[in-house]
Amino acid sequence: MRCTIYSPVIEHQAIGSVRDVLPGWLLHWEGELERWSSASFKSAQRTLTFNSLVFTEPMDQFGKIILGSYSYFRRRHDLSESVRKELLDFVAQTKWLVGVVGTSEVLSEDVFLKAALELARCLNGRVFVNGTDLISPEPRD
Repeated sequence: MRCTIYSPVIEHQAIGSVRDVLPGWLLHWEGELERWSSASFKSAQRTLTFNSLVFTEPMDQFGKIILGSYSYFRRRHDLSESVRKELLDFVAQTKWLVGVVGTSEVLSEDVFLKAALELARCLNGRVFVNGTDLISPEPRD
């Protein structure tokens, strides 16, 4: 399973919020908590990894993903003009991409999405799932 969180802010410490939906899972990260490049939650045989990606130079991996996403939503004529404009504006404001990868053989989709949506909620971000749509997390009750 894979998805990408598009965030208008860079807030590495927000990864701590995922602990609330993955109680008992151990968190390990590469780098410092304030600037990790990869954060992995591990429990028994399951792993859920979050990979950080930010702009470093013109046409870097971050820029290519944003450009591709922008082009994809610009071509989505099945969406209303207002929805398409809102999505394009959101993609253009993205400052941080967090790729989420789970061990699909033992990690349920429910756990995977719950963790990804929790981080997106903390970042006012959206989750790009299955290369089709940006999902906004529901507000917490």
